[in-house]
Amino acid sequence: MKCRLLYLHPETNLGKVERLEALHREYVSYVRECVQLMLDVRRYTLNKSEKQAFFPRATGLTSQIEKNARDHAIVIVSTWAKGVYVRKIKPTITNLRRDGVLGDEEARVLYTIGNKLICEPWKFITQEHIDAYNALLDEYGGNKPQVRDRVHMRLSEMTSRLEDPEQSIMASFWLRVSSMEARKSIWLPLSGNPYVSSASEVSKGIQARKTRSGRWRFEVVDKREWDVPILPADAPKIGLDVGLNVLATTSDGTLYGEHIKPKFDKLYQRIKRVRANRQRQGLKENSPRLNRLESKLTGLIKTETGKISNQLVRQHPDKVFVVEDLDLSGCRGQKRFAYRALQTRLERKTVIERVNPAYTSQECPSCGHISRRNRSGARFVCKSCGRHAHADWVGASGVLRRSEDEHITCDDHPKQVKRLLRQRYHNRRKAVDSCSEVGSNRPNALKPLSRKLTTSVSSLEEAGTASNSMPNEPLLGFVKF
Repeated sequence: MKCRLLYLHPETNLGKVERLEALHREYVSYVRECVQLMLDVRRYTLNKSEKQAFFPRATGLTSQIEKNARDHAIVIVSTWAKGVYVRKIKPTITNLRRDGVLGDEEARVLYTIGNKLICEPWKFITQEHIDAYNALLDEYGGNKPQVRDRVHMRLSEMTSRLEDPEQSIMASFWLRVSSMEARKSIWLPLSGNPYVSSASEVSKGIQARKTRSGRWRFEVVDKREWDVPILPADAPKIGLDVGLNVLATTSDGTLYGEHIKPKFDKLYQRIKRVRANRQRQGLKENSPRLNRLESKLTGLIKTETGKISNQLVRQHPDKVFVVEDLDLSGCRGQKRFAYRALQTRLERKTVIERVNPAYTSQECPSCGHISRRNRSGARFVCKSCGRHAHADWVGASGVLRRSEDEHITCDDHPKQVKRLLRQRYHNRRKAVDSCSEVGSNRPNALKPLSRKLTTSVSSLEEAGTASNSMPNEPLLGFVKF
């Protein structure tokens, strides 16, 4: 499911806009009051049966909008309390237990209070335990949550309804919103979204937000889902790899996302500088600026991988995508973002097959020689046969070949894979040498899949003599940084 954005039409009647803004001001004021009340009495979550008696009545809101505001306040406080526990209170309890300040039983009780957001005595938890946890929260919890004037407004299906226009020249959709007056709604014309053609394609709940530029934006959730096709067992396959200088490369020689690397590197280096500066100052918490930059980086990768996954599915509708079964625990930068995002999106839309990733980007597609020195950035030059190729394409073609290899599975250790590949390479060398002695031709090597991306050599005896098929032009998709 994806979030879709609908904007208020610029020619909307000013009277409707004023009524909407008045509703938003009253909504924010009531949410702020509810949040402050929960913090004052130290309640970080509420049961459904407690809401009506706990919160005061809102004088300027209808009952349904008042209910939305209360739920919004509970989410704000509970999210803050849970985040503070995970980031600060839990490590503090661990350190105090390690130093002998807290016993194991007392630490276990405090863990339970923070994890479950318990605010009242319960079973083995007494009021003294709750007071001790609140003391830790006051000392290490940092700033309390604040409700800003620009906070979004939650509109449930009881307070809003998106409708298709029957007769309208300017509006793509009509949004009916409950106002502060009973039985009087605000009808708002909305500009269309290219991904939404009907109001039935999105969820009924809506979030209304006023942007920094002063334009009203309405966020809806696209509830349509991709139907993953059922392909036969002998369906054709295509290798897919996330490259160093491109976002994705297929085994047929197509590069995707060549323009993303400069943007990613610029933003990634900026985040590293900001984080390093805060560490030099001894600041362990993220600043709003750092959180904003990291969200922007994540959004960049998610947006581009979403576009590329849609493009791949359209271009190869009846093929199985072969990807690496990669452990991302030690991977950083673009590869970590792109692998997880791209594979997640492809899984929802088509059939994928995972293979062992060991040495797929170091194995020469012509002679099978594996070496870390074969690859340098986006260039691949085999140290055995001299094969020149685009390194990202070599990785994608290696992934495709690995899917047809019955002797290498995802459970095999990289050392076992390396031993098997080297044995195959030596066997091929012996076969070529024996053929050369009797004057016969060597066995056929793998042919290049793209003349622009790679060239082959005529024989193993010509090692080191291979050159690019376009000697006066750079390799397609090769970008220098």
